Amino acid sequence: MDLADSLGLVRSLSELPVPTHYSDTNGHVNSVIDLIFLGMSCAQVLHCIEPDLRQLSDHAPLLVDLPISPENICFSRKVLKRDSDEENDFLSSVTLGLCALNFSRLDSVDDLDLLSKAISRVISNAWDADARNITVTTRSKKWWNNECRDVLATYRCTGAREDWHMFRSTPRSAKRSFFDNRIAEIASTNKHPWDLMSWVKQCKLSAVEVIWYQGLPCNSLLDLWHALHLFYNAAANRSVQLSILDDVPCLALQPWVSFSMLEMSEALKACSNVSAPGPDHIT
Repeated sequence: MDLADSLGLVRSLSELPVPTHYSDTNGHVNSVIDLIFLGMSCAQVLHCIEPDLRQLSDHAPLLVDLPISPENICFSRKVLKRDSDEENDFLSSVTLGLCALNFSRLDSVDDLDLLSKAISRVISNAWDADARNITVTTRSKKWWNNECRDVLATYRCTGAREDWHMFRSTPRSAKRSFFDNRIAEIASTNKHPWDLMSWVKQCKLSAVEVIWYQGLPCNSLLDLWHALHLFYNAAANRSVQLSILDDVPCLALQPWVSFSMLEMSEALKACSNVSAPGPDHIT
């Protein structure tokens, strides 16, 4: 109880004082070992114990109704739409601001620190001037644009059937254009069309798989050791006969064609990165 008080909690009382634990051992009495602790605001809330719902368990369920007040949580952030006028203005402001800075004096750590702060200030001022606040909700869509917002506002003001048809067609066009650009982007960048389908995931192996050796399962540790020993150490005591290589005809040496590091990197980028993980599929 002292620990509960230090955490700002109080113990909830039961509507009917019945046991919560029902022992299956003869001679052991039933007891109360399951408790509920609530916040100070719910100090007067009672819980009920349902021994009839425990079925084969030795613990009875505890049910409590918590008073929850409705609350509207709005999450807003600043964004810049891709390929929009605001994005062009942002890039122009950053370009002009960076061109106006003096990059000639970088003789000390203090000069580098002042220049870094000036670059950060240029980007921050451009972002605050051109980015706009949006409210993220469960109904937010990435394909929603300003044209969809304008036609929706027009229909809400007029209520005309023509504006309603215009509102129905505009989001469809925006959605189609957004996903066409998304498909083209994926097809031209990573060339992984399966990224468009969220249900395509890596196939997980089964948690347990029996090891077979010579047609028989290894069900015991002794069988497993016997199989691994014979599999990996079968040729441990055998001598190597190198004379079998004499029958292999020798081919003439071929010159190696030189290639650059850029050619090798571009060839490896198109390969899978499963065996060599990394952003460049090499490291």
